[in-house]
Amino acid sequence: MHTLAFVVALSVMLIWTYVAIVGIRRAFASPWIEVELDPIPEDSPWVDAVVPARNEASEIGASLRSLLDQEYPQLRITVVDDQSLDETPLIVEQLAKHDERLKLVRGVDRPAGWVGKTWALQQGVETTSAQWLWFVDADMVLHPRALWTALSEANRTGANLVSLLGRPRCKTFWQASIATAVIETLSLVYPLTRVNDPTSPDALAHGAFMLVRREAHDAIGGMNAVRGEIIEDIQYARRIKASGRRIIARPAPLLSQTHMYGSFQAIWRGLRKNAYAGMDYLFYKYAFGMIYALTMVWTPLITVALGVADWDPRFIFVGLAGWVMQVLAVVPITTYLGLGPWWALSLPFGGTAYVGIITASVWHYHRGGQILWKDRAFTSADQSL
Repeated sequence: MHTLAFVVALSVMLIWTYVAIVGIRRAFASPWIEVELDPIPEDSPWVDAVVPARNEASEIGASLRSLLDQEYPQLRITVVDDQSLDETPLIVEQLAKHDERLKLVRGVDRPAGWVGKTWALQQGVETTSAQWLWFVDADMVLHPRALWTALSEANRTGANLVSLLGRPRCKTFWQASIATAVIETLSLVYPLTRVNDPTSPDALAHGAFMLVRREAHDAIGGMNAVRGEIIEDIQYARRIKASGRRIIARPAPLLSQTHMYGSFQAIWRGLRKNAYAGMDYLFYKYAFGMIYALTMVWTPLITVALGVADWDPRFIFVGLAGWVMQVLAVVPITTYLGLGPWWALSLPFGGTAYVGIITASVWHYHRGGQILWKDRAFTSADQSL
């Protein structure tokens, strides 16, 4: 047993060493996108922003003001109120009175086969006519040149879909630790070097900021193609890329920031709705991922503890080396989040919490239970449509 424990610890240390080297290389290969400062041509194409909103009264005012402050004159903004139970539509109406570029669409009941957000986006798209569609979440805060930067990136690369990966605003321990764990996982599963490679099938987009050419949107069947998807953004990007069109995803923490769920309970509820969907509802992915994740995040610390308890220098060295490599692997993520490097030490706690969230998601899915999202209940049947 002692030998087996050492082999596991050594293996984890070597894996973290590999992940650290690859992660740092990928961070340099996929740098943050810079703000585009070139003048905006007068003949630039029109862009229609579509903002789905449900119960966003606390965030939507700041978000819409940042949209209205975009230094891009050919912009129209459509907010689809998805039957909010708070003052969201009233806030939008008040802002729309002072700016004709902004309009409110009152959402109607979703048809069978549609999930809330995709139906809200569909209703918004139906009222637009511009060459470019810009899907923006209602809790985003954007740099005044965010849109022009994304459009310039599309022009430069020939991309039909550009998604800027914004920075979640983290102020509490659980916000920071869980965001670190989630983004570290995404960076391993969806490396941007492959996402942005037109020869690779890998695809990723962040639904909070997606700029897409209307021709590409229509070619895949619009939102109807992902109408029943909880993780609609990744599925949408997959379909755009599978159609032979290029997609680009770029880290943009200085251009786009999003609200991170507040309390631990809010984080749990918010991430639970789509955690299992990210595994394509395949139990073997969950089982393997849970064992792998917990082994990876806790083995270095446990190894150090065992080494100190038995005063075994081999365990102490391997455990410390694994811990250092774990921290180095995660530092690019904490830097992206605007956190100090010491936040990399929180990975075991954030990773364990996220495993718990995924476990709850699996449990609710297989028992057909309801998942609450924005005060609306979804069942496992809804998620599998």
